[in-house]
Amino acid sequence: MSDRGVSAAVIARLNDVNPEYVREYVRRRGEALRGGPAPTRLALHDRPRPRPSNWPDPDRRWRARLEELDRFLQEHQRRPHARRSDDSRQTGSEWSLAHWLITQRSHHRAERLPLHRERGLDRVLPSWRLDDRSIENESNWRLRLVELLRFLHDHGRFPQHTDMPGDQEKSLAVWVYAQQSAYRAGTLEPERLQWLDRQVPRWRPVREQEERQGSSNSTP
Repeated sequence: MSDRGVSAAVIARLNDVNPEYVREYVRRRGEALRGGPAPTRLALHDRPRPRPSNWPDPDRRWRARLEELDRFLQEHQRRPHARRSDDSRQTGSEWSLAHWLITQRSHHRAERLPLHRERGLDRVLPSWRLDDRSIENESNWRLRLVELLRFLHDHGRFPQHTDMPGDQEKSLAVWVYAQQSAYRAGTLEPERLQWLDRQVPRWRPVREQEERQGSSNSTP
């Protein structure tokens, strides 16, 4: 009854007992359910003061920069770049916006970026954690994979080392060897490994191919 808001005096009158007994029973029952005594109520002067409406909002400027980034992406369909040749480096410029992104990545690596800011960046630019160099390297790697697939289609074999300087076949052979070396060293990224296995099944070193073929044949 007490849980439904009935006062201790009414419960005592209905059960013909002392109200103090009812209050003590309710207190002990509450402690048993909570696993401890009820929290002490703060006095009025001890309660936390509400934040004044005229206090500065620490996220106001950050949200403005995020909105600026969103407008830039919508207008240019690319992320901002910080070029050394940029003359305009004041707030609002592409250079300034690119460096703001760099700062967010630095704070994220140092685990000093609040979660709500991470989510805001994820909403506007899902790839914000990657810097321009990482994106460029990944783009170049996939272009080389496309060149290898084109070579395999045209020649029906893997590229080989040649003595001709600047030869594309030699360049592709060096690239394939670099992927094999990274695989043997355990430094080839899992996503790239999946791309190679899916697109170029015979790219792995010969010994690795033989081991994979043997294991597949021995599987019942």
